[in-house]
Amino acid sequence: MKTMRDALGDLAGMKNAIEASAFDAVIAVSPENVQYIGDVFISTQIDIRDRLALIVWAKGRDPVYVLCAVEEGYIRQESWIGDIRTYKEFVTAPIDVLADVLDEFGLARGRVGIETEYLATQYNQALLARLPGLRLESCEDLFSRVRMIKSPREREIMTAAFRGTEKALMETYAAVKIGDTERDMAFRLCDGILRSGAQSVAFCHINAGANTGFPHMDPSANRVAKGDILKADTGGFYRRYYSNVGRTAKMGKPTGEDNSWWRRLRDIHHEIIDMVRPGNTGAQLFERATRLHEKHAIPFPYAHNGHGIGLQIHEHPLISPHESIPYEAGMMTTVETRVRWPGKVGYHMEDLIEVTESAPILRSDYFDNEDIMVV
Repeated sequence: MKTMRDALGDLAGMKNAIEASAFDAVIAVSPENVQYIGDVFISTQIDIRDRLALIVWAKGRDPVYVLCAVEEGYIRQESWIGDIRTYKEFVTAPIDVLADVLDEFGLARGRVGIETEYLATQYNQALLARLPGLRLESCEDLFSRVRMIKSPREREIMTAAFRGTEKALMETYAAVKIGDTERDMAFRLCDGILRSGAQSVAFCHINAGANTGFPHMDPSANRVAKGDILKADTGGFYRRYYSNVGRTAKMGKPTGEDNSWWRRLRDIHHEIIDMVRPGNTGAQLFERATRLHEKHAIPFPYAHNGHGIGLQIHEHPLISPHESIPYEAGMMTTVETRVRWPGKVGYHMEDLIEVTESAPILRSDYFDNEDIMVV
């Protein structure tokens, strides 16, 4: 059987955070945190929203799974958690099983952290109806703070994920012919992402010409023409960790205007990447990005300029004016530099950066992005 040390995430750090917290226990509810702690993804948490899966981790105790009986065999095989309490779907309410566990642990009147942003109100009300003395509080920050620092294995998975997605993008652009549709490009790109090792495609925005001016337009029947800019913002799930790569290409030789925009964007991109160092905050990076866009006369209407990434597409720290969490070694973040004119044209680059004790490391280094790729 697996042990806690076999898990991808820093579960020793999670245990320490729980022990140091003000909570008597915390309850993971979301697919991301249940996966992180249990070290296995339960797909029905997403596909069948009322088939709850939860993990109770009380101080001084090993964690306990609460899940639907149909998932028990798989979880016993894949997870390191041995204490599994099941409910029969449509017969036993999962919240009743959860309440029984808390009562068994002497926490009927305890202070318990739960993911209030995820668990629906009806379930919170049902739990408090069973245990009216229970004090429920939000514990999202505790989970988020631990997950910000990626373990070595997480960083390896994410690096391979970004490089695999980059490879798929490069091969997709290289195969584009005049007259191909955006959907033709998307089919190739999705196939490439899967062939690179992803379990599934997370999102696939790839467009040509005037459609590159939109941030997240679905690939359409629009056909690639000579002189079109090609732009993609795409990613896959690699062991449920996201990749999120932005790359731009040109159908033919870039114009002087293309190169001018690109050189200025690259200057901004390099300087912001260099600031991804311990002690700096996302607010500082965003402020610098704002000044650099002004200097280079590039519009900057965006709410962020990059984001932490992992089991969720946007994790803290964000490169945003409101982010006060300082970077630490072991964090992984994207830096996203772009400019768009809706319905006209857009240029986009997005890379994965690892925070170290000294200089940041570019981890998305398969697809050289210094110049616009010529198709």
